[in-house]
Amino acid sequence: MSARGMRCLVAALVVWPAMLGAQDAGVRSRLAARGLPADLVRDVAAVAEDAAARGLPGDAVADKAIAGWAKHVPAARILSAVQQYAGRLDDAHAALGRSGLAEPGAEIVVAAAEAMGRGLGAAEVGTVVRAARAPAAIAPGLTVAAALTAQGLAATQAVSVVVDAMHRGRSVDQLLDIPSMARAMRSEGLDPEEIGRRMLRGQGGGDERGTMPGATPGGEVGGHRPPGMPPGVPGQGDKPAGHRPPGEG
Repeated sequence: MSARGMRCLVAALVVWPAMLGAQDAGVRSRLAARGLPADLVRDVAAVAEDAAARGLPGDAVADKAIAGWAKHVPAARILSAVQQYAGRLDDAHAALGRSGLAEPGAEIVVAAAEAMGRGLGAAEVGTVVRAARAPAAIAPGLTVAAALTAQGLAATQAVSVVVDAMHRGRSVDQLLDIPSMARAMRSEGLDPEEIGRRMLRGQGGGDERGTMPGATPGGEVGGHRPPGMPPGVPGQGDKPAGHRPPGEG
């Protein structure tokens, strides 16, 4: 190794522990500021630090603990949940790597973990990744697939709906409108399987202008407006919970 290479290695060995310490201190401060007791702060921070050391989004682990504490979940259950979540982040990172993403961003890893928590397998995560025409569509696509499974669609059908929309060239905003369209169909009495079939026939994924086939310019479908969509604003229905950034699953 050259003298310059040795200096770089030594510098990295000196700086890396300091960086981890700073991250850990930041996580501890956030947890303490939200009112978590000291022992839970210590234990959650240890899980987050270990996740960060393995290249995973440690902040997402802290977010999970904060959300649980806000819901008055007992400390023991919070710790168990964040440990399981860290494992799911690891599984998601591995699945993304097998899909061709060598260094996926934190948002994509979190979205993949949430999707896997909703029943998607590693192969289905890979299917969404490969169907995305741009990296910016990956996290929204995974979030939408997770939202559709939460509404009762089978994981394979939810993924098929997302992939079909991507292949049709739908924008990210149009992708994010799909769950609200599914809810509108559900309000008309359709079961999840039929909703999936209709979407795959092009009756729920939106046309190039951001509206569903047969919809009015304001977004109504069969006389019904998807929840959260204001009059006269096509393609602006409510987005699936957890995307800004991907949240609880």
